[in-house]
Amino acid sequence: MESEKRTLILNLAKKRFERFGFTKTTVDEIAKDASISKRTLYQEFENKEKILEELLMFEALSVRKAILNQLSKITDPAEKLQTYIRLAKKYLDQNPFIVNVLNDESGFYTPFLKDKPHIVETGIEEIFISILKEGTEKGVFRKMDEKVVAHCLFLLFKGFTYGRPSQSSFGVNQTNELIHFIMSGVGVK
Repeated sequence: MESEKRTLILNLAKKRFERFGFTKTTVDEIAKDASISKRTLYQEFENKEKILEELLMFEALSVRKAILNQLSKITDPAEKLQTYIRLAKKYLDQNPFIVNVLNDESGFYTPFLKDKPHIVETGIEEIFISILKEGTEKGVFRKMDEKVVAHCLFLLFKGFTYGRPSQSSFGVNQTNELIHFIMSGVGVK
């Protein structure tokens, strides 16, 4: 099966998972949505859990690539950091299923996703590290241990986006306050 068909299956599975939940979605429904037989789907994906695993990684890599593409056009590390936070938050706000999987307070997804959410989170931290290093080298950010500060930024970011109860919502003003707080902490005085 070509890559386009695999991507189609992942996108259709995501829509089903978002609308009906992972538990209530069946492989039969995903196959029907993709206009393929259940057998064909099983040739590509061992089970529904493997679809979820690949979907999480596909989404994470797709958004990472899109955000890094936008960041590559920005030369100022301070602007890059602010843009990253805004774009990543926007993505997470628009993808409640991925937020649910990453948050996973109940531990429901842990048995079959294993370390995949950790890999996604490490990728977020790596972007913070890269931006902080660039900013420190250019004299835009104060001297710091970029790994420690990036981890702190990641924890703030997580708590502000997907690490919070779904009932609470942060708007533009709160995002601006978070960015102001972070920039005050990393900027050169």
